[in-house]
Amino acid sequence: MESSLRQLSLFDDYSQSSRAFFRVHEMVKVIEVKDNPEIYEYRKYYFSHVIGKKGVVQKVDGQSVLVRIGDESIIFDSKELQWVA
Repeated sequence: MESSLRQLSLFDDYSQSSRAFFRVHEMVKVIEVKDNPEIYEYRKYYFSHVIGKKGVVQKVDGQSVLVRIGDESIIFDSKELQWVA
């Protein structure tokens, strides 16, 4: 089995906007992901009412993030979310 660990570099981007890993209870904002047509069309068609809304992370499972927005809990891909300070 091959390990996916690698040495960190000074050139790695750790800015909050590129953050891929969220923690439970963090505040996030749903953003449009126009560079991924599948995610963009799905979100636009089924959940357009949450784009631009803020919510609280309930669970993180790899790149899938469960977010509570109002009285709805919705699963997002991590690239659809932006960390809110």
